[in-house]
Amino acid sequence: MIDPREIRAGNWVLKITGTDRNTQSFFEYRAIAPDEYYYTFAHVCFPIKITTSILGQSGFKHEFGDWYINRPAEGTDDGLPFLRYHHADRCWYLEKNKLWSQPQYVHQLQNLFYALSNEELDIQLGHFKNIVLAEPIDFFIKTLKKITGVKELT
Repeated sequence: MIDPREIRAGNWVLKITGTDRNTQSFFEYRAIAPDEYYYTFAHVCFPIKITTSILGQSGFKHEFGDWYINRPAEGTDDGLPFLRYHHADRCWYLEKNKLWSQPQYVHQLQNLFYALSNEELDIQLGHFKNIVLAEPIDFFIKTLKKITGVKELT
């Protein structure tokens, strides 16, 4: 489950939305609505790991193994350096400064981007294929271990 203190309206999560005819849980990507009560909502949600496909569909560019997004600036088409995931050391950077807290999940990246730019990051996840209940729980338990970098990015 997600700590409700980490999420805000607009964050994308993997939510249990009901059960199918075989009583297996049904999951789908959902953005948290402004009128949802976070403390109850967090009990049926799981974080979404940051992947290269999510970054690619959400406005990040890929160059020499690194993923980056720049801020628009007058006089330059590419913009000014902003956030970068450096593949060699598997760390996130703000301009040239290594981030103290490394985002591992989509909602953390959304919150970081919003805190730094006062704009929402345009996340495009696509359609989620439903999976059996054991997979997201196993996925979540694995994330409790200490992780030094974002390993899902290649």
